Amino acid sequence: MAYCNYNKTYFDPFFEALFGKAGTNYGVLPMKADIYESDKAYRLDVEIPGFKKEDLNIEVKDGYLRVTAKNEEKTEEGFERVSRERFCGESSREFYLGDVDEEAITATYTDGILSITVPKKAPEEPKTHKIAIL
Repeated sequence: MAYCNYNKTYFDPFFEALFGKAGTNYGVLPMKADIYESDKAYRLDVEIPGFKKEDLNIEVKDGYLRVTAKNEEKTEEGFERVSRERFCGESSREFYLGDVDEEAITATYTDGILSITVPKKAPEEPKTHKIAIL
């Protein structure tokens, strides 16, 4: 996928020496997360600056919650990019969920922070059943 292409300029050797090869993603988007716990739920606050809500995808599969952020390079008309330090492309991060209520997970995205609330499953009462003696 070519999300971060731009024309080479005479600045490229300088920027490549400092930040890596031109036209790359400069590594991966570091999705830093703070995780909180209460009696009833977990909350993950994932830092994803510079993305719109539409750029994000959250899904649960096989006990893992996966957050994916994907954007494309956009350049203002009349300008040509000569350097890129901010992330461009696709990145993801997974979190193991354990025994939670996957159907009740909710999320909000405000000011570059994706907050995901993961409710814990209610503890099941031990079941007792009487055994008939034959």
